[in-house]
Amino acid sequence: MRALTKEQHRWGFVCGQISVLEGKLMPYDFFVTLGGIEKTEDVLHRLQETSLREFMVPGAESWEDWSTIIDSYVHSQIEQLKRSCPSTEITDVFLLSEDYVNLKRALLGKGNIFPQNLFNENRLSEIASGNVALYPEVIRPALGVLANPAGPHTENPLIIDIVLDGVYLRHYLWLIGKLGAPLLTEWAQFRVLSKLVVILWRALRMEQNLKLFSQYLLPIEPFNHIVIELCNSNDVRNWISVIPGEVGDVFRESLEFDLDEQIPKFEQKTSNLLTKKVQGAKLQTMGPERVGAFCWGINVEAFNLKLIVSGKLNGLPSSMIRDRIRETYV
Repeated sequence: MRALTKEQHRWGFVCGQISVLEGKLMPYDFFVTLGGIEKTEDVLHRLQETSLREFMVPGAESWEDWSTIIDSYVHSQIEQLKRSCPSTEITDVFLLSEDYVNLKRALLGKGNIFPQNLFNENRLSEIASGNVALYPEVIRPALGVLANPAGPHTENPLIIDIVLDGVYLRHYLWLIGKLGAPLLTEWAQFRVLSKLVVILWRALRMEQNLKLFSQYLLPIEPFNHIVIELCNSNDVRNWISVIPGEVGDVFRESLEFDLDEQIPKFEQKTSNLLTKKVQGAKLQTMGPERVGAFCWGINVEAFNLKLIVSGKLNGLPSSMIRDRIRETYV
């Protein structure tokens, strides 16, 4: 594991907040027990006894209701930490997916569904009108493709998703890199590579043209050559020799599962490794690593909550739900 940054006194206050918040995170055994409860109403009642209770709305029964409750819970905690952070890049990273949902909707002429963070109303309005000047240089060229009313996406809407996936991952690495924390940089690169594998793997399963991905997903340093090689092969067995390090090891292991389970198992296993990589940050009293580790922990918590609620509402077997629960930060 990479060494933690030292003498980061300016992070002391926010890390003190996290010391309190960590005590409210739900452990792995809680989710295993919750996933084993057979009656959906009993599961939802149990959730009212957790930290979610502050975000409950009367009569919440549908997946849309509970998804909103869980998203609000996560956003509120990260936004609270952001106000105390001396450098907000680490919290911005964990709100970035919401920014990009709003951005895609702006490009399609639709309104926001998440609270604004990096992309305020002005930026979203500007891109909707074809102007990308307000966006960071690292993502501006690619966004310019989508802001062009005569761009290639007008003939193939898939290009919108490909470009936005690439821009999101590039933006993600850029924000993390600004913190100058080796552990977070290494962690982010692991996460981005695993996300790239999933994007291309799913595209291949859906028989999409991978050449479009090598054209519109890149550049994402330092993974350009890996993406190009993956896009040049339609046989995932050939990917084993291309995907490096621990991500490659997990990919090879995941191919041993049944076809429908391969991608979910890869995502679960890489998530568990990411959690393991940042657990050492709990020992840090002051530094951005502690903030990033907690934010990742609460995102894993949200995944497990959504997995269980969605599974129960859709009548999935308890054994299937529990098998997909991800390892937690606490």
